[in-house]
Amino acid sequence: MRKGRTHYDVLGVSRDAPEEVISAAYRAQMLSLKKHPDLGGDTEEAMLINKAYEVLSDPRARNEYDRTLGTTGAGVSAEGTEGGEERRRAPRYEADAPVSFCVGHDNNWHTARITDYSVLGVRIRSHSPLAEGEHVVIAPPNLASFALHGTIKWTRAFHPNIFERVYEAGIEFSDYVEDIEQRLAT
Repeated sequence: MRKGRTHYDVLGVSRDAPEEVISAAYRAQMLSLKKHPDLGGDTEEAMLINKAYEVLSDPRARNEYDRTLGTTGAGVSAEGTEGGEERRRAPRYEADAPVSFCVGHDNNWHTARITDYSVLGVRIRSHSPLAEGEHVVIAPPNLASFALHGTIKWTRAFHPNIFERVYEAGIEFSDYVEDIEQRLAT
């Protein structure tokens, strides 16, 4: 599901994160999120987390790594972009996952596909119209126990061909969803 993850993405931190945040993110990943193999986590994922921490916690290794990315954390402005790349509050990952959703005013479930996600929200595409500001419930098909609540923050419509109209929406979750990847994988 994930493509081109950086060490920053693996730990879920921004490129300008101080060492204390990197250490806290590492501990959270391994212990709180139980990604350590002794706690039931995947060995390969734990190795990625360890490697990311090893590089990002060493200032010299981090500088060298940042150069390979083409930018340094110190040059990223808090307001916005650097080099045309949008700064986000949380790393986003590409996806192609089916979901069902229900908009607050209507009790009908509609189908959609998630095109990208983060711990803060998702972008979906559907053939059903969506409106900004509406409350929405999203769930993997036939798994209401994994339902997520959120608010539609933006919408747009486009025509991939002359016979089809597709609606796209950005949905911000009501709560931080640490296990979003597992919820989408089911």
